[in-house]
Amino acid sequence: MVRTTILFLGSFFLLDARAQMVQQCCGTQNSTYLWGLPAASHTQCLYLPADLTGLLSGDIERLYWRYGNVSEDVGNSFTDLTIRLGQTTQTTFTNGNQFFTGLDTVLTRSSWVIQPGIEGDWFSIDLDTLFAYDSTKTLIVDVAWLTSTTNMGCLGGANNDQKLYSADNSSPTGNASSISLQDIGFDLELGTSIAEGQMPEALLWPVPAEDVLEVRLSPAPAHPGIWRVHDALGKPVLTGRYAQGTDRFAVNVAGLTKGLYFLEFQDDPGGMRTERFSVH
Repeated sequence: MVRTTILFLGSFFLLDARAQMVQQCCGTQNSTYLWGLPAASHTQCLYLPADLTGLLSGDIERLYWRYGNVSEDVGNSFTDLTIRLGQTTQTTFTNGNQFFTGLDTVLTRSSWVIQPGIEGDWFSIDLDTLFAYDSTKTLIVDVAWLTSTTNMGCLGGANNDQKLYSADNSSPTGNASSISLQDIGFDLELGTSIAEGQMPEALLWPVPAEDVLEVRLSPAPAHPGIWRVHDALGKPVLTGRYAQGTDRFAVNVAGLTKGLYFLEFQDDPGGMRTERFSVH
């Protein structure tokens, strides 16, 4: 039997609780063609609106990627790192191999270290400059660095003509042969996304005999949406949807290990609210 305790301190946001507000996840293919292989010191990836969950517009302040199964236990170190972001209405690259130009530089580092991690977990980097993201357009993520110490891998799914790489950071064209497009997540600055004040209040009740967490929304939500359970490190462990007008549903917590968790609600227009609970 799983015992749950509700830690009700009012609805609030924490860094880890809103990790990957928007994300593409969760592929199982490992690729070093982004954060490690010298042959791919410059990569550009396209993420279409249809690729992403938790979709909403706002200013991107933080990016996430997922550790793969190559050198994740040692991490990686880089010199002269630059990350640029942009948007387009295109769904693939011009002529299949031309890098997009005119992107916004959102981060520069003379050196940067990815700490060792565990396959499937996320690592993040906070941007120097916010990027205004329109959720109706394709997101362009451009990463370039000069040197790396290991060929570290990241997890992702199939590359459907949405990724280019090159060993020459100044080349206008890239190679499209990488079979994997890395998973990605990002957070939006709270002041620019839809506020939680537009969301119904969420009340949680544990039902230990049934290993479920009963959720009641008041008033009943005006829009359908998704719910996610994150662990204390921000890793999503459960997810599902709720319907418009549904004022209660149950979350099966039987498979969760002991610890602190966050239950996040996000309606389709982008309103968000988070509650926390513990399993013991």
